[in-house]
Amino acid sequence: MKLIASKSFYQTNDMFLSLIKEYSNNLYGVALEVVQTKDAIPIVITLYESNDLNDQMIKSIQTSNLRDIKDYNFMILDKALEKLNYLKDKVIIKFTPLPTTPYAQNIEAINKSNQEQVDNLFKVLDKHKNLDIYLATVSHNIIYNIKKKLSKIKIGVILTPYETNYIDVDFYMFSPQMLSYPILTQQMQFNKEVIITSKNCEDMMLIYNFFSTFNIQEANIMINTAAFMSDYPLIIYKLLMR
Repeated sequence: MKLIASKSFYQTNDMFLSLIKEYSNNLYGVALEVVQTKDAIPIVITLYESNDLNDQMIKSIQTSNLRDIKDYNFMILDKALEKLNYLKDKVIIKFTPLPTTPYAQNIEAINKSNQEQVDNLFKVLDKHKNLDIYLATVSHNIIYNIKKKLSKIKIGVILTPYETNYIDVDFYMFSPQMLSYPILTQQMQFNKEVIITSKNCEDMMLIYNFFSTFNIQEANIMINTAAFMSDYPLIIYKLLMR
């Protein structure tokens, strides 16, 4: 079973990095939530279990310079990747882009903003080419700009109910709410990688209930093909292995 560890809000940065090092032989990868500060520094943040609190935190970080951010448990992306330099597993970066609402319908301004964000990310990522980096985002425009880099980095899309247009990428990231048998199996048949995410008990039960609707053989094929990203990878493992 392919397990990807993401950082729980209850862990310090040092504790999380220490656990990754200890259990790296049992993991498929490690996940980092990344946003950009007002002064264009990509940082790794720790999500709450509440979407409303996450939205507030991300907005605050994106509108603040790095030196002014004191209340959140974060790491500068460059330093986090330095500490993971030994890792042979995958490093999955979930990038939350700046909102495009300030630009209204100004496509040129949106493209310029997204290009600058991608350039800032790659200033960091290009320093860590030894790592097996996967980069995912919800924004199709950001993905377009990443593709222009012609990098070996794997590109993924985070599926949401608000963006229904298909985009061809290396991997697809499903929240439990987005799990769909036709879409899931179609991507697997196309040899696309699938990552299923979870942050809390509710997410894990949605995943468990989804796979429980299939017979054991069919469920196990999907479970062993997909990768599972969680703050609690051991619990996901115990829930789904049967």
